[in-house]
This record gives sequence, structure tokens and C-alpha cells, in this order.
Amino acid sequence: MVLAGAGIDRVRNPIAASGGADPELMEQVRQYAPEAFRVQQRAVTAADWAEVAQRRADVQRAVATIRWTGSWYTVFITIDRKGGRPVDASFEEELRAYLERFRIAGYDLEINAPLSIPLDIVLQMCVKPDYFRSDVKESLLKIFSAQILPNGTLGFFHPDNFTFGQPVYLSQIVQMAMSIPGVASVDVVKFQRWGKASNHELDNAVLTVGSLEVVQLANDPNFPENGKIDFEIEGGL
Repeated sequence: MVLAGAGIDRVRNPIAASGGADPELMEQVRQYAPEAFRVQQRAVTAADWAEVAQRRADVQRAVATIRWTGSWYTVFITIDRKGGRPVDASFEEELRAYLERFRIAGYDLEINAPLSIPLDIVLQMCVKPDYFRSDVKESLLKIFSAQILPNGTLGFFHPDNFTFGQPVYLSQIVQMAMSIPGVASVDVVKFQRWGKASNHELDNAVLTVGSLEVVQLANDPNFPENGKIDFEIEGGL
């Protein structure tokens, strides 16, 4: 190296440097990085896409899959919205705009609603002698509803109590029914998918669903296809 005008022709270091620090490990870099860099701002894997979608306050859970669709890869995101709200055109437009910042080149994006699995349940109830059947049935309809109850708790079949791939265990239903004051016994007559032949759910004491399916039981008499539960009540007053 020549330093012009400084009267120095060459500079060299004949002795190796010492006392330096070892390079940081990648894990140390991640731990000590500024807070702004600790939140991932890109989506590459299916898990990445699901995680960034779930950052939205109105998304209960998301499941993403990446598939080759002939000429390019497409990311399919299935969304379970909080409160059971629909994945409609308006929501899809908002979510697509939100996810655009994370998308990498060469990937298309498709947003889907979960596959709803309506249930068909019939319980045969025996009421204790000193309780009114009408009162017991009213309590059963409330506790097994898909609504927010007056005390702020969620009915058993509220959409936020179930998400993708979450099974329904028969023991949960029997336990909930037996917790109602005045119920002496419970016998399960039917426990299966609505409109489908039984797949031994009652025998197995569990109703399983697929990875993109969510159980549903609105118990609206005008729309039984959205799931229903009936109570055959005996005894009592």
C-alpha cells in the first residue's frame, strides 16, 4: 500500500493479530438482534403462512398447504374465524391484502373456509322427581348452544370451542349434561354426523374430523343441516 505524500512507501504487519473475539454463533445473532428483527416478516413454508395469518385478531386458527398447480406453486390457506364468522368475499379481500407483504415471488394464494361438519345428537334424559322437565330442558338447550351465555361463558358448541381436526368426545357431552341440576341419568341415543350414516361414533365414544374440518352444531330448528341436538326427557314433574 502506498500513501502518497506521506513519505511512506509500504505498511505491513509481520506479527499475526491476537486478542480478537471469536465470530458470533448464528443463535447468538438471533438472540441479540434488535427487537424489530425478531418478528418474521416473510412466509416461505406452510407453517410460516399459517403463523402470519393467525396474527390477525379475527383468526382463531389457520392451516396452510403448498401445492404445485401445474405451472407454479399455490399456497392454500384455510381459515377458522373467531365466532364462527364466514370466510366471505370481504374478509378474503382484507386477508389477501394483509398477507401480500409476506408473499414471495412465484407463489399464488388461495383462501378457503373450513369444511363444516354438522352433528346429529340425541340424548335421552331422566329427570329427578322434584324437578320440572321444562326447566331442565331449558338449561340443556342453553348449555349445549352455540351462543355466549348470560354469564359470559360459551355454550358447549360455540364455534370458538372447536377448530380444525378437533374431535368431540362422548364423555364430554355426558359430563356436561349430568352437570345440569335435576338430571338423574343420561343415555346417548344418537351421536354422528348429520345426514350421514353412522361410522361407529357411538360405539367408539368419539367423533373424529379431518385436518381441515370443524364440527358445527347451531341447533336452529329451521336449519338442521347446521347441526342439531335433541333431548328425550322422562321423569320429573
